[in-house]
Amino acid sequence: MSENLRLWTQAIYGFDHVARLARPHQWDEPSPCKGWTARHVIGHVLAIQRYMEALVRGTRPTMNPMVDPHLHAGDDPYATWAAARDGVLEAVDHPGVLHRVVTNWSGPTSVDDMLGGNVADTTIHAWDLARALGVDDRLDPACVARAYDAAVERGDGLRAGGMFGPAVEVPDDADPQSRLLALTGRRP
Repeated sequence: MSENLRLWTQAIYGFDHVARLARPHQWDEPSPCKGWTARHVIGHVLAIQRYMEALVRGTRPTMNPMVDPHLHAGDDPYATWAAARDGVLEAVDHPGVLHRVVTNWSGPTSVDDMLGGNVADTTIHAWDLARALGVDDRLDPACVARAYDAAVERGDGLRAGGMFGPAVEVPDDADPQSRLLALTGRRP
């Protein structure tokens, strides 16, 4: 198993753990993402997984994770998420698939690198969803470390594109999760 696949799988199941805790009335609770509810967050994350699944399978992606993400969540957001989770996990569970090259929004990349690149988004949005739902928001430390490195590397571009808010100051002795969240414009 590659490190990217291992961390991505941890991020997927970390997000799943949070999503599983949602009660039906909580999907319309506000999230830390400006203008987004819990339904938007889960819709965005599941649309990205469906997008990646389509690329791996060689089919045309049918969901844009940035356009109307709340609509992707459907009437039962957890069930919709679980189907997306299972679909992408099955798609990558084949010999040689990690070395396959696909073309995503950033250009040609291996499936392995695409999965590794998704660790940050899935991990950060697990925190967003946990905050919207009012549940435990502790994140997997290995996923936090990978997400932090990605946020340092791509943060300015994501901030300029409106994906991250302005960085928030935290004390020098802040824990890694707080540093990650602050770097992405979230108040830990």
